[in-house]
Amino acid sequence: MKTPRNLGLVAVVVFVISHFLPAYGNSSGFTCFRVCWNIFLGSDADVPRVGWFYYSGFVICNILFIGLVVALFVTKKWRKLRLVVSVILFSHVLSWWALNTFQQPPQIAEIEIGYYVWLIAYGLLVAAHLGKERRP
Repeated sequence: MKTPRNLGLVAVVVFVISHFLPAYGNSSGFTCFRVCWNIFLGSDADVPRVGWFYYSGFVICNILFIGLVVALFVTKKWRKLRLVVSVILFSHVLSWWALNTFQQPPQIAEIEIGYYVWLIAYGLLVAAHLGKERRP
């Protein structure tokens, strides 16, 4: 049974779909990624250094997401490390919800379905790395 790989495939499909859905305000997931990418590259000089680290983290999360899915298919090495990294990525993505929920005034209404679908993709990635390949 290849449950971790199947979860990885589902995670990729969900991840891709999330980028086409509205994610924050009027912006799609892909637009949000582009904004974070521009911050990561330093194109937005108005973002303070702390903001640069935070938003750049989303760029790194998206890149590592693909890397971790590929790792599910090509190696069985570093399982625990991959699990830890996937949990860290999930936590960083979840932090956006927490940030918008607990700021004053709360901005939770700005978060759209695409964000939640994106978060589910990271949850599926964690589940895939939690599972073990069963031998037939």
